[in-house]
Amino acid sequence: MPKLLIISKYIFLVFSADLSEKRKHIHVEARKGRFRKSAKFWIEPEIEIVDSGDFSKREINELQKLIKINKSIIENQIDKFLSGKKIKTIKL
Repeated sequence: MPKLLIISKYIFLVFSADLSEKRKHIHVEARKGRFRKSAKFWIEPEIEIVDSGDFSKREINELQKLIKINKSIIENQIDKFLSGKKIKTIKL
């Protein structure tokens, strides 16, 4: 599961098992100690929450804003991954 982007406490990543899905999407994780939260967002045609996991409504809104602001970076990283290129995690 390549890490595409790290912003603050959030890790944006993709899963190899998801390659067969038709719509581009991103998984987001946040860890606090031993606990891990994760969510899934479609990023096309619009940013849309698929699974909010254990994130609060406020955190989901923050994540949607971060995805919107960084959508071109995320899409570029996903495209690299899908074409088999090596992914270098971007930290913002």
